[in-house]
Amino acid sequence: MPELCIGVDVGGTYTKIGVVERSGRLRLERRLDSQAQQGPAAFVERVCSVIKAWTSQGVRPVGLGLGIAGDVDSRKGSVRLSPNLPGWAGFDFKRALGRRLRLPVAVENDANAAVFGAYVAQLKRKPRHVVGATLGTGLGGGLVIDGRLHRGATGSAGELGHTKVQPGGELCHCGDRGCLEAYAGGYGILRLARRLALAKPGQAKRLLSICGELDALEPVHLTLAAEAGDPVARQTWIKTGQMLAIGLENFVLIVNPDVVLILGGVSRAGRWILEPIRRHFARQPFRMPFSRARLALADNADAGCVGAALLALEPEARADRC
Repeated sequence: MPELCIGVDVGGTYTKIGVVERSGRLRLERRLDSQAQQGPAAFVERVCSVIKAWTSQGVRPVGLGLGIAGDVDSRKGSVRLSPNLPGWAGFDFKRALGRRLRLPVAVENDANAAVFGAYVAQLKRKPRHVVGATLGTGLGGGLVIDGRLHRGATGSAGELGHTKVQPGGELCHCGDRGCLEAYAGGYGILRLARRLALAKPGQAKRLLSICGELDALEPVHLTLAAEAGDPVARQTWIKTGQMLAIGLENFVLIVNPDVVLILGGVSRAGRWILEPIRRHFARQPFRMPFSRARLALADNADAGCVGAALLALEPEARADRC
């Protein structure tokens, strides 16, 4: 019987709970409304109810991992800051879940969890050094160094989205300007697309026919329009890929990875976002690190849930029972 662990991927709107094998295979899953406004204690009760229903049916997990968007203190098992989860800062998830379920608990930033999940389930732990970028509404990142998730001194390592690519540039949701997220996070991409469509309406006809109106625009519409030959959609992806390439270039030079992995909903743009990055990497004069770094798209939409579970199977989590 394969060893099982529970993974919980917490978002501001939805939470996914899954039963995961050590290989990364997702055995069972359940999606809940996060209901963040009810607070973290009520959230823990709802998660525990799902897990206890599974254990009553014979599921025997050996640990639980929780991935949360925001600034996470993985050692203490709490959230320091999460804009999408107001009132959750400081809550001790490790203690609350560990005591209720009598399991070792790992609490991690959601981007770190997703990168680690893809590293194990898709890359099979074969490359030793991986830079991951999670492209969704925002832009997160994660680093695997020497086969282990790298958290840094405060758990903040890998914050790719808040590296600066344009000093004094576009406004980021963090309040600063010029962050990569402001250009390659979902809201930054849509901001650029709307701006281009308004400036060149004659070149955005296919895009508008797909999304209906600019206020309803989503990244998937840009991908469909680009495939249909829409100039504005294609220009949006080119500019997005160019800015993402600048941020990734810095991480390639610092980390010297085997693989640069792109994850998240926006990554479904596929070649439209990868080609500008490939072209940018090919132009770099310091050839060795860029010839080594293989670009790849994650193929697992459950990477966050899977990664959270797998982190609870790592030695440091299992040695730290609550």
